[in-house]
Amino acid sequence: MLFNLHLIALGLYGVAAALALQAFAGGRSTARPLALAVPSAGAAFHVAGVAQLALVGVAPALSMLALFLVLLQLVSERVFRASAVALFTAPLATGLVGLALLLGLAPGAEPLRGGNAWLISHITLSVLGLALLALAFIAAALYLLQFRELKAKRFGPVFLSFPPLERLDSLNRSALVAGFPALTAGVLLAVGYTVRFAGGIHVDKAQVVWGLFTWLVVGAAVWLRVVRHWAGRRAAVASIAAFAAVLLVYLALKLSAPGAERFL
Repeated sequence: MLFNLHLIALGLYGVAAALALQAFAGGRSTARPLALAVPSAGAAFHVAGVAQLALVGVAPALSMLALFLVLLQLVSERVFRASAVALFTAPLATGLVGLALLLGLAPGAEPLRGGNAWLISHITLSVLGLALLALAFIAAALYLLQFRELKAKRFGPVFLSFPPLERLDSLNRSALVAGFPALTAGVLLAVGYTVRFAGGIHVDKAQVVWGLFTWLVVGAAVWLRVVRHWAGRRAAVASIAAFAAVLLVYLALKLSAPGAERFL
């Protein structure tokens, strides 16, 4: 059942990605109800699948990250009317679910138990913070693409499909401002869990390094936006740099100590 639920979600996310790419490529524009219904249906099956996961290891984290990306895609469409976000989130979610299945989301995975509430909350909030950082990166990338089109006075598929610059800038700011508290709560829960159950868990030093680094990077990006009042193009560049730094450090740590049994 676990595998089948993820497989159905994978198929629906693939359809959502095809619809988004078709509209951008100059094909027939997808009706908004259909563009929302397909990923929503995929997310419903995905939620049922994630509810059966034991959130330990890379594969479950990838599955949850994909789910949050799709949910944030739906929120972006409804709140910011930023349907262009699906150009990134839909293919990315499809790839993440597919990779999670390849890494071992098997029907025999144990379901979550209430005794691990702290650990579950830590992982959920941390992955949500990463998904919001990814959304900030996507909004920034869309902003720079739209800015380039406007500067060159090209009014092709990019200009017609993308939201106004002000809306993309607002989405970028909102994602960063929401992502930092989620990551902060995730870090605090990890510290609390480690202190409370210090005798029964193994602390992964690489995971601690990456978690703290990610928190500092996102905090710096939020500081630039909120305190220094960065906006527009330089805020977009800062968001892309922050996401790239987090991803590169993750890859470096993963390559130095590989293992699919850990979140990192």
